[in-house]
Amino acid sequence: MRNIITWSTRGRHPWIVIAIWVLVAGGLATGPKLQSVTSNDASKSLPASLESKRADALQQASFADAKGTPIIVVYSSEAQLTEADKAAIAEGEAWLTGGAEPINSARVEYSPDGKGALIFASLAGNPGDEAFRDSVQAIGDHFGDSVNTMQVRVTGPGGLITDVYRIFLNADVKLLLGTVMLVLILLLVIYRSPVLPFVPLLAVGFGYFVAGGILAQIATALDVTLSGQATSLMVILLFGAGTDYGLLLISRYREELRRESDARVALSTALGETWEAIAASGLTVTLAVLALLFANYGDYTSFAPVLGLGVFVTLIAGLTLMPALLALLGRRAFWPRRPKLGDPTEHRTWQRIAERVAAAPKRAAGLVTVILVVLALGCLFYSPRFSFTEDFLKDMPSKQGYALLEKHFPKGSLAPTTVLIQAPQAPPEYVTGMLVGALNKSPGVAAAFPTGTADDGKLLSFQVILEGDPYSKEALQQVRRLRETARKAAAAGQATALVGGPTAIQADTWALSNRDTLVVAVIALVVVGVILAALLRALVAPLYLLATNLLSYLAALGGTILITEKILGWERISYRIPLYMFIFLVALGSDYNIFITTRIRGEAMLCGLRDGTVKALAATGGVLTSAGIILAGTFLILLSQPVKDLAEISIGVALGVLLDTFLVRTALVPGLTLAIGPKAGWPGPRWTRSAATTLDAVDATVPGDPAASTT
Repeated sequence: MRNIITWSTRGRHPWIVIAIWVLVAGGLATGPKLQSVTSNDASKSLPASLESKRADALQQASFADAKGTPIIVVYSSEAQLTEADKAAIAEGEAWLTGGAEPINSARVEYSPDGKGALIFASLAGNPGDEAFRDSVQAIGDHFGDSVNTMQVRVTGPGGLITDVYRIFLNADVKLLLGTVMLVLILLLVIYRSPVLPFVPLLAVGFGYFVAGGILAQIATALDVTLSGQATSLMVILLFGAGTDYGLLLISRYREELRRESDARVALSTALGETWEAIAASGLTVTLAVLALLFANYGDYTSFAPVLGLGVFVTLIAGLTLMPALLALLGRRAFWPRRPKLGDPTEHRTWQRIAERVAAAPKRAAGLVTVILVVLALGCLFYSPRFSFTEDFLKDMPSKQGYALLEKHFPKGSLAPTTVLIQAPQAPPEYVTGMLVGALNKSPGVAAAFPTGTADDGKLLSFQVILEGDPYSKEALQQVRRLRETARKAAAAGQATALVGGPTAIQADTWALSNRDTLVVAVIALVVVGVILAALLRALVAPLYLLATNLLSYLAALGGTILITEKILGWERISYRIPLYMFIFLVALGSDYNIFITTRIRGEAMLCGLRDGTVKALAATGGVLTSAGIILAGTFLILLSQPVKDLAEISIGVALGVLLDTFLVRTALVPGLTLAIGPKAGWPGPRWTRSAATTLDAVDATVPGDPAASTT
């Protein structure tokens, strides 16, 4: 296997490897682009069997004016609306129904205070299509910002979705440029070479473009769309993780250059010693994100192929293209500080840290555990956020429209809820009144009224306006009670009830998310545990390594909640953040555990557990710290996007990576390893020098050696 892995470093093979990558990337560049197959319409991510989806499908099939996506034109005045104002509103309604945009229906509703009005309209088309967004833009341009003394904005579900697309327009390009610049600057500082930083950047860049091209081809062939947030996160993850793999290989390569005069031989040795740990790390991240395939919520499952394929392709680039580039450059890659034969390798700072941890391993592990537990207490303040309007950090038109709407109308007017009653025969007129009365009595309902019948009067449609924010946690709970009320009222006449609309969709999404979080978390832990057990040939070590991952994750989640809710004042954190953070931090945290424990295991079999742990921590301290800083820095690039979801992922993952880098890997894992002793390797060879005599070859049983400081 070693000969296969090091093939790219020998003879003319580097040129062959580079040519293959260039040809593949060039071929994919002529095909569809990744941005052309992305979508941010979360409602399309739900199974058709859910009640909210069945209700919306039945409504659109049965009522012509329900087809399409709702948009709302909001009028707001500080004074009572004049006749001229009402004439302008009527003119706006007439323009919508008779204009060039594909409006299915429109109606006007005036506010109880006489100072506001809404035009409820239904816009045909798919919100994921550019034509739909162009129509929303055209409507907004027509109405402008004001008419007479009234402020005017376009909002509603159609307006919200369009604003989300506007935010993510060209986001991947901006994130790519920002990430590359950040990584380049950090690598220049770490390597102090104008040449070497471009090696991992080129390898990861090729991996990103090839993975993106493959994803675009597959999505086009299958006629599916990918999550826009997933493609944005792919940029960050690939450059963060891929650069880490480069740091590990290059640091060991530098160490070998101080022992070996032939640069190709030194590179082959470095790759042979590190590939297994790098491969295990990449596969851990790949398989952990692929655990999202077991989710039922489509927005989660759409992350799996995007991130999984992206990491896997970047891993292949790191094990083939990166060594090929290094082979061609030789010692020149490190100019002007080229490693010389016989140069000493010093790790004085990390040597002192390692000695202190080894002197009191239980105290070191205990102190870190206390810090992590204190941060984890922040999870007690967790309150999920569902509101789209709260998610904007930028003052978008739909958010402005919502602010105007709530001045004159119940907040629920932003996204009305639909109740459909299907009876075996057309009910008498008084039954409609009874149903309206029952719906109005449901908790949180501001108003309920009939909107039409279909199927010869057997299908009745009602619109329900909630009092509060239709995307709030309270509204989602109220929809659940509304469903119970509607079913009970319908059952009295042997009818059935379905509740749909944006709030109902969010309620169903929340239920799916809770189920998916539990299922995916268990699967991800099992996958990571199996990989650790196979890599370390042990069962004890993987158990406490997984425990450190979980504790680090809870600390990062608690810290993120404290930062966003108590410092930034955001009140709530997105309901999706706990699962996203779990997947990223368990996978990436396992990376650092793999790198440190494989080195500890190898050194322990050469010089005993205590001395081996000290040597491993001293040797890997510089490179793993650099890797952690780069990975955290790349995720912090997401703060440039004006969306709370991405900002929370950015803060959470960066915090978790830094905790892993400076506390878990530095003190907790080595401290626990020394406290548990050589039996950490059970049922495989004990992690002690005597165990080496039971093996045919120590080097053959020590997977991956990330080695070396970057100094």
